[in-house]
Amino acid sequence: MAQITEERHLQDLDMLRGYRNEVCFTVINRGKLWYDTLTEEQVEELRLWYNEWLDVTNTKVIPTKPKWLY
Repeated sequence: MAQITEERHLQDLDMLRGYRNEVCFTVINRGKLWYDTLTEEQVEELRLWYNEWLDVTNTKVIPTKPKWLY
């Protein structure tokens, strides 16, 4: 039974990593021209959101996307 739980845990982590790659990294890896259009407040909000995504495999909490981010 413990093996099934561990397998499920690893599957959940893989799912979170995939979702992070799809949702977060596509934004974070935008170019300098896009970043240059952001306000200081937006940059800080983006930084916090990114750090929450980096920690998602520890927290298991999917971060809320900033409202201005599309």
